[in-house]
Amino acid sequence: MTMPTIFTPHEVRKYYQQENVAQQYVKRRFHDPLNQVEHQRQVSLLNAIIAQLKPQKVLEFAPGPARLTTELQIFGGTSIDASEKMIEIARQRMKQKNKQWTFLHADLFSSNLKLKQKFDLIFTFRFLLHFQEPQRRKIYQQAHRALNDKGYLVFEAMNKEVVLPLRKILGKKRYFVYDHLYQKRQLINELNENGFQVIKLYPVLSHFRIQAVLSRPFKILGMHTFAQRLIKKGEHFPSDQPYEWIVLCQKK
Repeated sequence: MTMPTIFTPHEVRKYYQQENVAQQYVKRRFHDPLNQVEHQRQVSLLNAIIAQLKPQKVLEFAPGPARLTTELQIFGGTSIDASEKMIEIARQRMKQKNKQWTFLHADLFSSNLKLKQKFDLIFTFRFLLHFQEPQRRKIYQQAHRALNDKGYLVFEAMNKEVVLPLRKILGKKRYFVYDHLYQKRQLINELNENGFQVIKLYPVLSHFRIQAVLSRPFKILGMHTFAQRLIKKGEHFPSDQPYEWIVLCQKK
């Protein structure tokens, strides 16, 4: 049975508030060697951006179970999420890592959301892309208001040229939560229209199709570590059409 596509803020919030979804999120989403390399690459790039920019105040939109947050090389920060279940798991995972972090239960689409301070850097992964253009505009507005002058926004953007053919093959049975897919020019224009200037696009899974094909036999044989090593080698070679970009942009 194919599930209807989940794409409104209410539907997305309801889905991620389910306890089984929150509990199994990291295991289900990032068990495959390709997804593991994607996660590691995201962590590495985000930490490199933080090391370069040296932000004093960091804010995360929708941390989920703190998949990325637990691995950041900074002392503290703030995360906002609408799912109490996700926040509960995120707090537990951060405590296990002995990291100090503030979690706020709030709706990022609410016009009543008021933050007591401004931030130097906002990052969000797997959140912004779940929504259509009117909702993404609201998220950009929240980020713009929460950032200091010339503050930075970091997020992931999936490449339509690579991802759409895959989604057509696998279908809605697997991908029933909406993901917006970008073409590079559309991405740059959208950010410019919403008050942000793109500084850099960092590729992730630079040769996705080749990486997927070459690693698949080793994945089937249960040789996940070797499969990951093979996939990582592909990241050393530049590509104009990666699976996704990590977007670094600056408030105008």
